[in-house]
Amino acid sequence: MSKVYLLNVGANTNHRATARSPLFDNDTFLYISFPHPEEPGYRPYPRDVRRFTRNIDFRYTHSDPDWKNLTYGDYCRNPRAAALKNAEVGDILLFWGLLWRNTGRTWDDFTGEHGWYLIGALRIIEILEEGQTPKDAKPANRRRAAKNVHFYRGVLDPDNRVFIGSLRRSKLFPKAIDLQATQGSGLLFRTIRAARGLPLRRRGKRNWNSSLRPCRVIWDLLDSEQRRRARIAAKAIFRKTGYDLLREI
Repeated sequence: MSKVYLLNVGANTNHRATARSPLFDNDTFLYISFPHPEEPGYRPYPRDVRRFTRNIDFRYTHSDPDWKNLTYGDYCRNPRAAALKNAEVGDILLFWGLLWRNTGRTWDDFTGEHGWYLIGALRIIEILEEGQTPKDAKPANRRRAAKNVHFYRGVLDPDNRVFIGSLRRSKLFPKAIDLQATQGSGLLFRTIRAARGLPLRRRGKRNWNSSLRPCRVIWDLLDSEQRRRARIAAKAIFRKTGYDLLREI
């Protein structure tokens, strides 16, 4: 049975002065990838999100996940992503990120209020590894794979992997799901545990933020207790978006 990996993506707190993902009054949002000056294989920011960046070169961002083509790549030698070496077809990548409340449509409309939200999921149907090219993917997936930023040379660099998502079972959520990280009984603390299974804490040891920064498995669905917690989160996602995270599992 599948495992669910939790991954932090997008512009984060250290980008707060240059790039922010806006959260609007109806809890719709725009995903803003983090700026990455002169990165190999850079992608430009799409025109419709540039107003939520400032004092950066629009040409350089690490545009991943690729929500349009439903793929995600990572450099798995990085300790933050090392757990993805074990991800398999059928597993789920669940993405969370920092969103900033915005009452309009420009940078000046940010209120300063911000929080951490679940923003999308990818059900893995194929994995490409170092040395492979998009042509190594199944024919139906090749065009999508080729668009991923990790194929900037046409071939995957050492320790890189690209995960191709199911078109039916992967999605950028239409609305963000609040992890309620400032509430002791919030969704985050009811559903996710520290790496060794101990409860997360808002502060101090096992601080939730530092515990969840590296990618890792948060639910092994073979385990009844972890599956119970996964279902709580899945219900919260479904109520807000109509997307069933655990369907067909």
